[in-house]
Amino acid sequence: MPRVAAIGYLSIDTIEADGKRHAGVPGGAALYAALGARAAGADATLIVAAGEDWSATWFDRLIALGIDVVVEWRPGPTRRARLAYMADTRQSNHHADDAWWQRTAALAPALPMSIGADVLVAGPMAATTLASAITLAEREGVPVVCDTSEAFAGRQASALLALLPRINTFAPSREETSLIMPGLSDDDAALGLATRGCRVLQKRGPDGALAVDGSDVATIAAPPTRVVDATGAGDATVGALAAALAQDEPFFAAAEAALGIGARTVSAIGPVALGLDFARAS
Repeated sequence: MPRVAAIGYLSIDTIEADGKRHAGVPGGAALYAALGARAAGADATLIVAAGEDWSATWFDRLIALGIDVVVEWRPGPTRRARLAYMADTRQSNHHADDAWWQRTAALAPALPMSIGADVLVAGPMAATTLASAITLAEREGVPVVCDTSEAFAGRQASALLALLPRINTFAPSREETSLIMPGLSDDDAALGLATRGCRVLQKRGPDGALAVDGSDVATIAAPPTRVVDATGAGDATVGALAAALAQDEPFFAAAEAALGIGARTVSAIGPVALGLDFARAS
């Protein structure tokens, strides 16, 4: 079975969704990417640094699901995220906190000696860390599927653009593409990113996605689903995309299948729909 390695960050989330407040929810792009890859039929490895308040029980449950965990424990707390969903809007103001950026620097993922996978998912991270991950993947001949976040896209657009020729697939949201390629429509921004030499999957939430592979372009509809909590859906989509590519699926078919995993993710709070029960962790 093909293997996907997901490298990036963890977080402990407080989520306001479905009319309720849920605290102490395991999250982070790398977590959802690994779970998305597993849901799409690949073996998965999670490569992260964890703060002292991250529950080892969550790692135990991931291992029980068949996900390998490569973790470096660090002093201090895990990053904390606050996400509130109201109608069609999301509030996530933690990116404005100095403490969030301090913990981002302190918990930058340590690169392993070897990736040991068929595809590497590089989650949202600083451009310097991303460049090191890409270099490791290049040495091993492993294609990279890369994501970003509004936090990094807003601060490091030029550095991200410079790295795109070195990756296989870039999978930002349309909000992130507007930060990297300002002043353009969603379509033009995605097409502009693809001219840098990578394939692009521009995630559009309830509007599906736009996939660009060279001169070929496909609009992919969002699968029907009941949205309970949108946290991690894009990250799980990226992990699932990497899994499909690791299984030699054509790009557009892989993108369509990946959106199905993203749709599954939103049907429950946090990572529950992807198999990770976080209740009563200690």
